[in-house]
Amino acid sequence: MQRIIYLSSGVKVFSDEEINSLLDISRKNNANNDITGLLLYVDGNFLQIIEGEKEAIEITYQKILNDSRHKNIILITNEPIKKRSFSDWKMGYSIVNPEFLIKHPEINPFQVKKTSNIDSIINTFIDTFLNSFRNKVLYN
Repeated sequence: MQRIIYLSSGVKVFSDEEINSLLDISRKNNANNDITGLLLYVDGNFLQIIEGEKEAIEITYQKILNDSRHKNIILITNEPIKKRSFSDWKMGYSIVNPEFLIKHPEINPFQVKKTSNIDSIINTFIDTFLNSFRNKVLYN
């Protein structure tokens, strides 16, 4: 098993509809490749965690690197893991936007912090990402 965590910026600020369309495609591709993970999006910035078999993760990350919708991609970690942190998530996702969260209460980016099988490196990056946008985040 392999995990990649990266940060990137979109070439523009995406609408909720554009993000949801991207997410639908990603979930289908990830399900076909047995990839799980998390995607957070705030003001044009992404934090993504993908995990799965090494070959599938490397192919997916190469596609991300070649995706013209991203810029300034920063690889945080590419490491082997013993078990998945997001085993039940084909791609957990949240737009960290108060208005969107009010309209879609089923999506809670802060639930991930309460999950006991998330290791400390993931919690650190999620916390850092969310805290950098704390004035735009709705806490439940």
